[in-house]
Amino acid sequence: MFFSSLAVACPQFVEIFPDPTEVPDQQGEFVEIRMDSSFFAESLFVSLDGKAALGYPYPEGSRFVLSHGNAMCPDKEGIACGDLGSYSLPNSRESVWKLQAKTCTDSIHLDKPKAGKSFQRKGYGDQWVLDEPTPGYGNPLYELDLDDCGISRVEYEFREDHWWVSGRVSGCKNTWLHYEYLDLYRPSSGKNDSAHVHEFFSFAIPVKSPILLHLHVPDDEISVNNNVDTLVAQVGNSPLMVTEVHHCPEEPMPEWIEVYNASQVALPLSKIRHCSRGNFWGSSADSIGPYESVLVSRDTAALREQIVYKDVKMVQASIGYLNNTAGSFSLCYGDAVLDSVGWDKFTVNCPSGFNPKTGVAENTPGFQGRHSEKYGEEPVVYKLSSRVLRKRGDPLRVKVESDREVMLNLLDSAGQVVWKQKAPAMSNAWWNVPVQDYTGVGAAYVRISAGSFEKVVGIVVRP
Repeated sequence: MFFSSLAVACPQFVEIFPDPTEVPDQQGEFVEIRMDSSFFAESLFVSLDGKAALGYPYPEGSRFVLSHGNAMCPDKEGIACGDLGSYSLPNSRESVWKLQAKTCTDSIHLDKPKAGKSFQRKGYGDQWVLDEPTPGYGNPLYELDLDDCGISRVEYEFREDHWWVSGRVSGCKNTWLHYEYLDLYRPSSGKNDSAHVHEFFSFAIPVKSPILLHLHVPDDEISVNNNVDTLVAQVGNSPLMVTEVHHCPEEPMPEWIEVYNASQVALPLSKIRHCSRGNFWGSSADSIGPYESVLVSRDTAALREQIVYKDVKMVQASIGYLNNTAGSFSLCYGDAVLDSVGWDKFTVNCPSGFNPKTGVAENTPGFQGRHSEKYGEEPVVYKLSSRVLRKRGDPLRVKVESDREVMLNLLDSAGQVVWKQKAPAMSNAWWNVPVQDYTGVGAAYVRISAGSFEKVVGIVVRP
């Protein structure tokens, strides 16, 4: 490799991503070139394996990202983008790249790539390492002389009736800190604001409830420390909790846990994980809705075959191996531990699962018992005239009170909907549920739902 004097600040290759795994190659592969404002040329040329070079007007900005149709072009100030044209980056062999701008030349040789990893240049020399792709941003582990102003520390403390947030920014002595929060039990009370900080910052959030908190400093060459997104809650009062653990189910049912969102805000699965495992449970488009439960298992296909209620939400994720005799599970939002549960051989008798909130056996996958009502403000208040009926006796009556439209469903013993009725918002009335007309002797269920909120109550029909 020949690279002219660094004093001239020549452009150079810093990252090449030839083999994406989550999208087709044409949508995910990219080449990134680091620029310097002190150098200028009329044009910049890039070639692969001796093919005809791609030519570009010399880009303005700190980085130049090449991809197909600008698919990997970041929406970020100071980033220029170009098209890779007919180039298809090899993902099963070595490759040779060359860059030329005026008198500057950068030639590199890359080994056979690894699926899902990008080549990133270490320093200014010839050494390349494989790591996660960072299109449009520098990686401080490898690149030198990066401009970096980031959030280096954030602490949270609950003081009587409000949250106190404090922290530090590093790499800069004068910047703007933008912050916004969302009350998870009263979303309408959220707020956003900005503060001018020199190094240390602190501010109060006049909320008692758990909150989603977002902090941000202006974008620069390193993105990993520009943002903080976290869920802040007092110990033992997290709106996201483990509500059922099945650590020793009977074959062929796989191990599973149930997680419940007691808040009025959808929480992204891209932030939620088992604390002892690095992988999050979904993408930014996936979430656990308000008052929604989700079952988490290594084998959701096998679990789906064993669960009667086919509309229960499931997530396939690593939850470790849940020890039959003694074990624990911790639930994290990012790096913040929200809930931890444990068990031993005396908790329940296998193959029963249990509810960590009550400590007793439970098997209600996807549905919450009465214990959950103390978490947050639920949108429906309901009452049943009875939970035990006679086949030729009085009908079941259900009263619902809500400022939302409420759906009443009658489910048979197999979990199939056999009757439904809409209760208008603010109706606050008793409704007759024709259990005897649609179910036989035995178990049945009434489902009460409003939006993402849902309750299922078991009833029994006797002869």
